[in-house]
Amino acid sequence: MWIDLFNFVHNSLGMHFWELPALIVGVLLLVEIIVHSLNQKRREGQFDKERKEKLETLQSR
Repeated sequence: MWIDLFNFVHNSLGMHFWELPALIVGVLLLVEIIVHSLNQKRREGQFDKERKEKLETLQSR
């Protein structure tokens, strides 16, 4: 069974047996990095907004 899968991937797709799982993992990591960076930017913006509001309330007293 594994030999048949190896032969199919190697001969039909023209790639090594390990390249397909590595490609899938690479794409998943790229998506995770993009989502994490977007969430981090949103959290930083929210933190800055709350910090400015707190500073303004402290200065107005």
